[in-house]
Amino acid sequence: MSNGSLPTIVSVLALVIGIIAVILGIVSLSQKGTNNYIIGGEDGDSSTGAQSSSDGMNDDDKIWVLAIGHLASSTEYIDEISGQIMGFDVDIANAVCRIAGKNCRWSVDVFTRCWDSELGEAQRGGVGLYSGFYDACTGWINKYERSRTFRFSDAFSTPDEAAFFVKPGNPLAFDYRDISNKKIGFIDGFAFDEFCVARQDIQGVPILPENSMHYATRDDLLAGIENEEVDAGFDNVLVWSKVDKVDVIPDFRAQCGIAGRSMMMRQDNTLWQWWNPAFAKLRNSTEYHRICGDLLFKHGHIPGPNPEDVCFDYE
Repeated sequence: MSNGSLPTIVSVLALVIGIIAVILGIVSLSQKGTNNYIIGGEDGDSSTGAQSSSDGMNDDDKIWVLAIGHLASSTEYIDEISGQIMGFDVDIANAVCRIAGKNCRWSVDVFTRCWDSELGEAQRGGVGLYSGFYDACTGWINKYERSRTFRFSDAFSTPDEAAFFVKPGNPLAFDYRDISNKKIGFIDGFAFDEFCVARQDIQGVPILPENSMHYATRDDLLAGIENEEVDAGFDNVLVWSKVDKVDVIPDFRAQCGIAGRSMMMRQDNTLWQWWNPAFAKLRNSTEYHRICGDLLFKHGHIPGPNPEDVCFDYE
């Protein structure tokens, strides 16, 4: 072999070694990302949408996005002066996130993008939760129809009850014991719907489609009652018992949910894994009772439930 061939051989060997090093480096980076990002555990959980992390980011680095949209009572509302999202649900979630050491952020959206239930159509998950715009929707009642689609955290309140309510004085002579041919008003997407009424032991159920009236908001439903478009409305008794423009029908209460107010998320979202143990710690602390007391002292200027109506073991 001539001396002139030696540099050529050395150069070729160096190039081959360099290529091998690059390949090994790529493999190493790929393995690092996979080890920090597990898809599909024993419960079939995976991380997609708002949960996705293609660069191997673990949960400690993740921003957890919580959606709020009901904005209808002291449990969830926007303060007109500060513009801040406030309420019992917000206080609970902020405390749970802090205890769990998670970085949580709030998102305000139309509540039907969490869950929708329109007249004549099947109940369904909302596009916001399905598409992963946020990790969970806050303060949703765990009910049969929803639990077939989404996963729920442990409830952070006792179950709410529903009732019929009518125009003051009940001028249309509504009788809950027989609602045959009576028009009943509901709110799109709410837990207190015609499917809940259908499970009650009363005459006239299930309600005929033409007798089931859906409204977009509580104000719209109230207007429907005042204008006698419906014989009665059906919704959360804790809210309507404090509305002086209606009479709540006595002697009837309905349980529409499996559990109380919870975090509702896609089946593949892992928020529940840290939420449940963190809430268990909160519930056993004095902070939980302080948050319950704030329903009156901090949020009492907004209509809504009393602490004993929603809080576990509150005295």
